[in-house]
Amino acid sequence: MGATIAYCRVSARDQNPGLQLDALDTHGYDRLFAETESGKRGVQRPEFTAALSALQPGDTLVFWKSDRWGRSAAHVLTTIGELRDRGVRVKSLTENFDLDTKEGRFMFAVLAAAAEYELELRAERQGPKASLPPGAARPTAGCCPAGSTSAARQ
Repeated sequence: MGATIAYCRVSARDQNPGLQLDALDTHGYDRLFAETESGKRGVQRPEFTAALSALQPGDTLVFWKSDRWGRSAAHVLTTIGELRDRGVRVKSLTENFDLDTKEGRFMFAVLAAAAEYELELRAERQGPKASLPPGAARPTAGCCPAGSTSAARQ
């Protein structure tokens, strides 16, 4: 049996990796790669790159949750495919799917797509217009007759 390589990431300096580290410690690992870096495209993640490079056939990559290392659903699925082609097992501690089966890979793909969707919704809610006062993001002049109410418009 090969080595167990663990990966942990938080995206902000004020985030606490404790939950991830506790779960990884409980599971056990031979080597841990941890970093505080954004998961956004274009941001270098040297520990993630080093973890991928350290993996050998027969090894297992273990992580708390795929959104801690995947940049998108496509990135997660591509990386898992590449690792499997290299003979590396992939294990998520919270997404309890057997990625060695077609059903497990299918469910993982669905979950990865849902996570990406949620991330985009969150970014939309927290985007530049989300912080504007009510009405500031949309035109107000001439949009409704003076003194109109929502009941009157219906």
